[in-house]
Amino acid sequence: MADNLDNTYLITPKNELLKYSSAGKLLWRYSNKAFGKAEFVDATDPLRILLFYPALQQIVVLNNNLSEIARYRFADLSRQVTLAGLANTSGYWSFDQANFELHKLDNNFEDLQQSGNLYQVTGKALQPDMMAVGDQFVYLHDPALGVLQFDRFGAYVKTIPTAPLNYLQVRDDRIIFLKNGALVSLDTQTYETAEFRLPVEQTIQASLGSKIIALRTGKSVFLYAAKINIR
Repeated sequence: MADNLDNTYLITPKNELLKYSSAGKLLWRYSNKAFGKAEFVDATDPLRILLFYPALQQIVVLNNNLSEIARYRFADLSRQVTLAGLANTSGYWSFDQANFELHKLDNNFEDLQQSGNLYQVTGKALQPDMMAVGDQFVYLHDPALGVLQFDRFGAYVKTIPTAPLNYLQVRDDRIIFLKNGALVSLDTQTYETAEFRLPVEQTIQASLGSKIIALRTGKSVFLYAAKINIR
């Protein structure tokens, strides 16, 4: 993914996290084989980068040089966390699959807010596979349902119907995803959309930085200088 300083982060098949500059220069690398496979990186805050290792329920937080500054095991909470991400100012969000609960944690990984059992709220046994966090809302993507929106206290707001997605990003009050070779921006209030045709065919993931867009195919990552109007 790309951060707001236009650095790009990539988890390699060798389980390394690599950080590249906007020019594609390798800046830093991080690896910790003791925690198993890293499945997710959140670099929405370029000074506080989160790596999540689901198999061991482990979070590692890195600074801008990819040096460890914190680590935490969700297993200590007796939860089955399947998704984790950075909160917009400080702290973290996590989804507990065992109890169908969305939790906001402080910087010491203590609970600040929680949604309560979402099966009781939605009537659905949620199985989200992606999380995206904005300034005011948190979004969970469930392939069978669409994108579920929660407020900053973890309370369920609504479900936005979408086809199954393989990429999800948030900018202001819009969610951004891939569809038919285009980057689609959807206003979560009006449901109006805007599209940007991508320059690389067979893109399976994309991420907007400030002045670049990072695109990943099955084997390669491409960086493009791009000013994209997402509204």
